[in-house]
Amino acid sequence: MEEKLQESENNCIGTPFKEGFDPRRNLNGRPPDTEADIIRKKATKELIAEYKEALGESLPMIRPILIAKALEGDMTAIKEIHDRVMDKAKQPTDVTTDGQALQIIVPQQVAEAFNIHGTHQQAIGSNTEQE
Repeated sequence: MEEKLQESENNCIGTPFKEGFDPRRNLNGRPPDTEADIIRKKATKELIAEYKEALGESLPMIRPILIAKALEGDMTAIKEIHDRVMDKAKQPTDVTTDGQALQIIVPQQVAEAFNIHGTHQQAIGSNTEQE
């Protein structure tokens, strides 16, 4: 049976939990892993460990080839070396404020608890850096 989706006053999609008992809540916490889950997780860890080991053994052979390709002008090789040596370039992003300062309203109780003086509204830079 399909549950009717609705937007409530707290912007929750679907039917909010009821106060007290609600059969949709899992009161016992996350169920323990099944045997299949345990086997899958163990196999994944082993595969990753093997990959890292093989990669570690291959890197000394790959390094001179990558450098040679970069010296020949291969832009992908140049970019790969640059990103590893110099770190990737930071890209400023602003997804919420159209370049305006982000307004942070600090409740008075929090301002008093952390000894913040002045107005209880503070603005910070709007651009955040994302790798």
